[in-house]
Amino acid sequence: MNPRYRDRVPLQPFPTRPGARTLGFRLAVAAAVLALAGCSAAAPAVVPSPGSPTPSPTSTTKPVSTPTATPSPSSSASPRNTPPSASASPRPRDTRSVSERSEAFTIDGIPLVSKRHPINARYQRSSVTSPHGLTRQAQAALSKLIAAARTKGVRLLVRSGYRSYALQAQILASKIREYGSEALARRYNAAPGRSEHQTGLAVDLWDGVTWGVGIRNTRAGKWLWANAWRYGFILRYPNGKEKITGYAFEPWHYRWVGTAASRDFGPNTSKTLEEYLRLA
Repeated sequence: MNPRYRDRVPLQPFPTRPGARTLGFRLAVAAAVLALAGCSAAAPAVVPSPGSPTPSPTSTTKPVSTPTATPSPSSSASPRNTPPSASASPRPRDTRSVSERSEAFTIDGIPLVSKRHPINARYQRSSVTSPHGLTRQAQAALSKLIAAARTKGVRLLVRSGYRSYALQAQILASKIREYGSEALARRYNAAPGRSEHQTGLAVDLWDGVTWGVGIRNTRAGKWLWANAWRYGFILRYPNGKEKITGYAFEPWHYRWVGTAASRDFGPNTSKTLEEYLRLA
């Protein structure tokens, strides 16, 4: 036998019985199919599940010739790939020393006076007007506010405007005696240097009849809450925001911030000035 064909299985003649050749061919084909099926089952293709990372090629894998597309920025991109928003702005810090408190802590042109950001007795208003001692801009806006309310049949009166450092000290001492509790008095009355009234930018308004928290249910209180923002005023101490402002709900206390800022507050809002200035 030729050595080249030594390892080969010699062909056997098919039986002479009719159909044997066809049956043998079918058996051979079936065996081949089973062999192929067994290979694919032993090594199934790996399909990554949604959200799972695609395996990276190893150093022994030949690079794919098709270039990989670079994803374009989208709203779901990492924050470091998107421009910083207003909410991501750094929180302002009051860096004034005690001796520098003759000037108010000011953010974006808006002076802020509170328990956490006081001023001293040397603080000077930017301007002074009569009869309420407000600054010129605050008084002009207040006049428009009162006139607009009058056209709607709403009566607004000023109960308190500017207060000096010394006067605020007298008021607090009086309220402590009246309430019989310093803690309670300080919820509604600022210590000297911690009252917005000293800036000439704050005013207490009422209808001449109802005073206190009940103002919220009067026509004057409802109209103010819905419309004061149109004239540059905001409700300074909203209901439920004492932890932020430091003072209990005062539906009579309105602060002039200018219409550029008050537009961001709008009607019937409980947003605080601290929140607007990114302090809370």
